[in-house]
Amino acid sequence: MTTAEQAPRHGTYVVTYDVASRFKALRTNGAIFSQHELLFDRFRLHLLERMRLALPGIAIDAIHMSELRLKIWSEVEQRLTDPTRQVVLSTCQEITDANPKSEGLLLNINRLFNTEGELIGHGARPGFEPVDRQLDELVARIAGRSVLLIEDGAFSGGTLRCVLTELKRRGLKVTAAIIGFCCTRAKAVLTEEYVGELVIVNPIENLIDWIPDHDLIPFIPNCGRVLGEQTTRGLMPVKTSDGFSCSYPYIEPFGLMEAWASLPSEGAREVSRFCLDTSIELFGRLEGPDGRRITIGELLGRNPRVPIPIAIGAHADLPALTMEIADFLERVRNRLK
Repeated sequence: MTTAEQAPRHGTYVVTYDVASRFKALRTNGAIFSQHELLFDRFRLHLLERMRLALPGIAIDAIHMSELRLKIWSEVEQRLTDPTRQVVLSTCQEITDANPKSEGLLLNINRLFNTEGELIGHGARPGFEPVDRQLDELVARIAGRSVLLIEDGAFSGGTLRCVLTELKRRGLKVTAAIIGFCCTRAKAVLTEEYVGELVIVNPIENLIDWIPDHDLIPFIPNCGRVLGEQTTRGLMPVKTSDGFSCSYPYIEPFGLMEAWASLPSEGAREVSRFCLDTSIELFGRLEGPDGRRITIGELLGRNPRVPIPIAIGAHADLPALTMEIADFLERVRNRLK
């Protein structure tokens, strides 16, 4: 019996929705996609149903990240009284892009994992400079002002603690850390390093786990656990010979959804099937101007921050870039029948 299938649990499980906005941000060079809103609405509804079936007796809190980010920024504006002395620094590109007062100050930091899917540390997100270089540039732009640090959510608190430690090491003062939602464990981790104001926009008691929907749809920006390695420039995403990054989507057969998302085995398998079916429909509708379905290479070439989906234990088994995305996903889906 797995951990997820042992004694009944009580608490709240969070599912966050933002895969629609991330998909729409893809650069596809004239690709045509029809009726996407209906598909995403259906995906949100059915994903919630499957999570409830997989986790009976547990409250499922579905959070639309666009709404939560507006609430985060509302908290920011209450504290951003003097831009000549204060600055907003985000670890979330979506918040930064939507709010010009942020000055575009963004730290693209990410957890990186080895070939077994185990955490090896924090490094740059795919497509960005090493974290140390990013921080050096940010320090120069912040120019001695105090920092309001904002983050979507914190489950373990490890990434945010790393950010706070690095800012402190560079002499920057964080006067407020504003987090969309945070579990008790993460709050305890953060307060070990941080003594300023801690604002949790959406407090959640007894948070069991959190899964962003973009971790469930291969070929979406920031999907899954990024494969990393130690380099002379620090921890960085592994690059293929073509210069692309790789990641393990949480769903089977790529990742270890049962362990990574705290789901029972059958629930993990059912959610994985559903998400692969949705992915096939999503990218099957994405056609180039010539009416042909878009290939893996075409998508990655225009979106270098989209990782190639790989499977635990088969990180060297990469799909051909000439393969249509939907065709690749259909082959993967056949392995879960």
